[in-house]
Amino acid sequence: MDCPDATTWLGGGSDDAGFVQIMEGHTTDAQRLRELMIAAGDKLPGVRPEIIGGTFRSAGDGGYVEAVYFTTESEARAHEKITVPDDLRSLFEEEGPLMGEVDYFDLREPMLVSASR
Repeated sequence: MDCPDATTWLGGGSDDAGFVQIMEGHTTDAQRLRELMIAAGDKLPGVRPEIIGGTFRSAGDGGYVEAVYFTTESEARAHEKITVPDDLRSLFEEEGPLMGEVDYFDLREPMLVSASR
């Protein structure tokens, strides 16, 4: 998928990630989905400290790809079960329907090397 429109949140991707989850789907409003991800990303560190950052790319036809970078898969799975604070819950409740049907791809042993290394 060619995605000319890319956004990072919480600093984007990281070579230090021990686990990366890729989500691919279609949305009716990529701009609003992007806004919600950025807004949620600003509030995540206090609730989900294992999330290092993420990227969101839209293809222009409603298709999108999001990558979330975690410290480890075990920490990501453990924190999936936490109670979400009200300020984040409202963002997630709006985000869910916009994400549509999502295909998940888990990279359990990512080999990431940024251009700066």
